[in-house]
Amino acid sequence: MRKVGIVIGIIIIVIVVAIGIFASTFDINRYHAQIQSELANQLGRNVSLGQMHLNLFPPRFEVYNVSIADDPKFNTTRPFVQTQELDVAVKLLPLLHKSVEIDSLYLQRPAVELIKNSRGTWNFASLGKSSSNAPAAEPSNPAPPEQPKSSSQEQFSLSKLVIQDGQVAATDEQAKQPRSVYDHIDVTLRDFAPNQPFTIDAAAHLPGPNNQLISLAGKGGPVRQDQPAATPFHGTLNLQRVQISDARQFLKSPALEKLDGSISGQTKISSDGGKLAAEGGLNIDNVRMNGHDLGYPISLQYNAADDVPADLLTIHSANIKLGTTPIAINGTVNSKSTPAQIDLSAKANGVSVAEAAKLAATAGVALTPGADVTGTVDLNVQARGAVDNPSLNGNIGAHNIAVSGKDFPQPVQINSVALSLSPTEIHSNPFNVTSGGTMMNVQFALRQYLSKSPTVDATLRAPDAQLPGLLAMAKAYGVSSMDKVSGAGTLNLDLHASGPVRSVSSADLARSLNGTAALNFHDVHYSGADISHELTSIAGALGLHESNQGGTTINKLTGNIAVKNGIAQTNNMQALLDIGNVGIAGTANLVDQALNLRVTAVLSKELSQQAGGTSIGGYAKTALDNSQGELVIPATVTGTFDHPKFAPDIQQLAQMKLKGLMPDFNNPTAAASSILGKFFNGQGANGAQSQNPAASPTPSASPNPLQQLQGLFGKKKQPQSK
Repeated sequence: MRKVGIVIGIIIIVIVVAIGIFASTFDINRYHAQIQSELANQLGRNVSLGQMHLNLFPPRFEVYNVSIADDPKFNTTRPFVQTQELDVAVKLLPLLHKSVEIDSLYLQRPAVELIKNSRGTWNFASLGKSSSNAPAAEPSNPAPPEQPKSSSQEQFSLSKLVIQDGQVAATDEQAKQPRSVYDHIDVTLRDFAPNQPFTIDAAAHLPGPNNQLISLAGKGGPVRQDQPAATPFHGTLNLQRVQISDARQFLKSPALEKLDGSISGQTKISSDGGKLAAEGGLNIDNVRMNGHDLGYPISLQYNAADDVPADLLTIHSANIKLGTTPIAINGTVNSKSTPAQIDLSAKANGVSVAEAAKLAATAGVALTPGADVTGTVDLNVQARGAVDNPSLNGNIGAHNIAVSGKDFPQPVQINSVALSLSPTEIHSNPFNVTSGGTMMNVQFALRQYLSKSPTVDATLRAPDAQLPGLLAMAKAYGVSSMDKVSGAGTLNLDLHASGPVRSVSSADLARSLNGTAALNFHDVHYSGADISHELTSIAGALGLHESNQGGTTINKLTGNIAVKNGIAQTNNMQALLDIGNVGIAGTANLVDQALNLRVTAVLSKELSQQAGGTSIGGYAKTALDNSQGELVIPATVTGTFDHPKFAPDIQQLAQMKLKGLMPDFNNPTAAASSILGKFFNGQGANGAQSQNPAASPTPSASPNPLQQLQGLFGKKKQPQSK
């Protein structure tokens, strides 16, 4: 046994010595041309190799400055693969016979160029095909006579291909997408051979905190040379703490521009013949939209299939959670036509309005800034047709809706409202909107909402409504023109909106308003202008109200308003101010807030005496005195409700002088009624009519029904004017 051990030891020593002699005498660069030619023949591409170095344990050689040319049909100046260092693992026994057979490739920090041409063919599809355009480069050293002949008919195969920290550039000429570069890519491909399945393990390491990783692992193949995208694949996609902002940079996706957060999740993928199935889940934490924190996580569990050749996406199930609020979606999206056709259903019970409102607010849609909204919504809706204008079926119910906030005089509440949706109509049940002791009765219907000119039919009635409650309701709906008003008193409101509209935004609804309002307010404060200062300035009697207070206190405000096609008109409104009694007649456009008013201010006797009594000569061009010694100041008010503009009313002043019609303190509009009536029934009526945007609506694209519903309960945030 001892002799046997000695013999074995001698044999091992001889082998080690032989291998050492082989390694010291074998110059791999002598086979530079053969290896380069072998790679070119197997890849079907021109290959350029730099200096090489051989290692026997394990058997491999290192190659520097490697370049693999692209398919010449793609007419690009960039190589298909370029790397400064390539490790090539070779089979041992052929190597001992001075023959090189490649087993595996290891690429360190390579640059890979992927191109899809206008016909949908990728540049890697021709890899492994024999090509007359891929001759080996001329050898720098003559090959030895015993060099074995390589076969150009052998197809490309590898036991293992490893790419470490690679850079991949992709150009999609078919989709007309520019070249995008993706960095820090790791890929391990095993058992790659023609007509055989393979395994792949790929990962993208994103820069930034928390070791962000996108990885894909699974089995694929055999590769379909004619349609690489149709190659079968079954695997798993993992996302680990991926920051959306970093993914946006990595994917060069503008769709993620306004979204941020951290995504984690896993998806099982199955693809065969262009049909893709995906099942898994995603969790998004620290969600930010448009720079605003959402305040709760979003999770998604889904099971979907995509028939790529047919452009048909089938959502078997998609369960979305907004915080704790679940929403279930299923159906199909057919992108073959333009616009895409959808058949989707959405169901949810007990959706938190507060959480939905936060999502809407971060997306730029809200009832009004600073509003806190609570309540729940149940929905069962199906959308069919063009994605930009689908028909709707189903119902939506809202319960215990409450809108409040620090800027609200008092909360606004809706106990219950139900919407019924059909392909031809969206209508509500009669419901009540309450705020304090004020109750408004509301009912609406939107008909033919798929057409370019849908029609609205809505009623709003509020008998003996309290001013604070009405102001709170206006603010909740986003009517900002009333933000500068506060006070007390009552209003009897009876309005009806009917006719064609372009959308159900507050502006378009205002165009269709008709009805009446009778107001009896007191202790009203208007912060838009100091009316007393403006009027005394017109009369030249600044000594009566020298400083501009920036607002006006109205002791009492009464009158009747008639609304026709969005234009509010009055001829008997009176406002009792600190300087006197003011009569108001004219129109206000409810759409753009444009004012066209004639104002007659009659100062009290005391103030009139302070202003000079009957000695009016100093300002006779802008004011008159009546028989009772009261100073009369006629003026026009234009501009808007937020920014009114006051000016002397020279026309009314001339009529008063000519006809001797002078109003008095107790009835500032009565004496001038004939003048004002003539104005509004004649030229002024035409002017009022010209303000009516409903008379000649500007053509525009019809909003889809989802936008129509959005308009009922909210509006797009507009930049605030400074």
